[in-house]
Amino acid sequence: QAFHSVPQSIALSVPIQCLLVSASAMPSARAAVLLLAALPRASGSAFLAADGHRLVESADLLSELGRVAGLDHRASVEKRVNFLEDVLRPTFRSLPQAEGQRIPADAVRYLLHRLFVERHGWSVRGLDGRGEAWNSSSAADVFKDHSAGVHGLFSQRLGAGSGGFTLHEVAVLGATLEAFVHEETVDRLRAAYRLAGLAEDDASATDEQVQQVIDKYLVMFVLGVNHTSATPQDMAAREAIIGDVHPMWQETSAWAKQVRAEVLSQSGLPEPPAAFGTTTRVMEEVAERYGRWQDRECRELKSSLMRLERGGSGRVPLDAFYGSALQGNWQFSESRAYLQELGALDDSDPSRPSVIIPNYVNGPSNCLASSKFYSVCCINECEALLKPLERHIGAPDATPSQILELVERLPSASVDAPRKLLGSLTRRLEEIAERHGGRVPIHGRLFAQWMHHAYPRECPFPHVSGTVHASSRREFRSSMAGHVLEADALQAEVDGCAAEEAVAAQELPWTSEEELFVHVPVAKPREGWLRHCVG
Repeated sequence: QAFHSVPQSIALSVPIQCLLVSASAMPSARAAVLLLAALPRASGSAFLAADGHRLVESADLLSELGRVAGLDHRASVEKRVNFLEDVLRPTFRSLPQAEGQRIPADAVRYLLHRLFVERHGWSVRGLDGRGEAWNSSSAADVFKDHSAGVHGLFSQRLGAGSGGFTLHEVAVLGATLEAFVHEETVDRLRAAYRLAGLAEDDASATDEQVQQVIDKYLVMFVLGVNHTSATPQDMAAREAIIGDVHPMWQETSAWAKQVRAEVLSQSGLPEPPAAFGTTTRVMEEVAERYGRWQDRECRELKSSLMRLERGGSGRVPLDAFYGSALQGNWQFSESRAYLQELGALDDSDPSRPSVIIPNYVNGPSNCLASSKFYSVCCINECEALLKPLERHIGAPDATPSQILELVERLPSASVDAPRKLLGSLTRRLEEIAERHGGRVPIHGRLFAQWMHHAYPRECPFPHVSGTVHASSRREFRSSMAGHVLEADALQAEVDGCAAEEAVAAQELPWTSEEELFVHVPVAKPREGWLRHCVG
């Protein structure tokens, strides 16, 4: 049953039950107008929460942000909001929405996580799922350890009964995080100047001195050094090992130098090339592009795994994985327990365990740089496949025929198109639709699993929430020894698998558990309200 929207000027003193009436109980539209006209006006602005239970202040979110974080912070956020709205809009339109084009709190977290992974390769602390359900925490938690005022503002706005967020409000939250990241970038750059012994106001510094500052910044960023407490001695020790722990260090330094040259070539720079403000602009651009830059290593990692792959399964037999480590690919040395913790181990057939390529590549063990807000990880290639589907569908669900038509024309890095999908994939899609009244929810576990079957090298296998915990190497090491195997243990694993005979490629595992990543808002009418209000 539909509800009539209520003007924002409704008085707070009017019983909330009288503000929503069942459409079936309303004798005519004219009666609705008369009823509303009889209600007293109030000063101020308020709107009815999507659940219809209480009135919520509709103060402008940017104004509130300015109050708790300062006008400079608000101005920084405001510059980014329109851009982020445009980027978020296709996926936002495809999410379940409540009245007033609002998405629920779990959808806000889900949407922003996907935004930052796709744009920057950022796994944001407080947004990333790490194997848990999307409603297990609030998107506001990204600010929990950084600003009590901002955290409180967004927590209140996302709290129970809030009605969710509009596209604009989601963009404000995302831009607020980016503003905090910008502040951290500036703080890290100040530390790099300090550690290089260069004054921030020295606009006469040479290009070599500025490049030294940038290199110190990058060393701290890549190695996760706490820039607030770093000393020259700390930096000297880190700079001595950076080439060993980060094999692409020389290329990264040269790339940053190239980015600086591009920024300096732009006309209209307000300050000299060596000025702190100009170098800040350079580092903002480096931060913006770094995720895409380092993702080249992820693509090389994926290519290495595909050379070991069993058929087109998106899986590497565990003995081949460890055998490659013995031959010099040291990164393929995680223990079975750690691979399982990552969700990268397929042991559905215990006699033939294998490593799931996209789950391994996108796991936190391959995250390189970090800040107090995020780690830079591999960019999930499945995002580039989901985006056009969401753009074309423009709704939370679609018919199997719609999806098949789109996917058969959608290529990936390893799948050519157009193609004809296997009959088994068609049947799986129809089975999902049967469970949901003839339509397939595109933000659910079963559809994500279907995408893994359609693109086994790009789309991760979606584990049921709570069954894996994708911890970083450091986190796992602190809780369990032996996360990386030594040569003798690697050889033992290979020997244990060597007696297995080669088998023909089999259908990928399929599990029937469904899980919707975001809940569907439902408005429940209350019969008899009109009679109570006018009786």
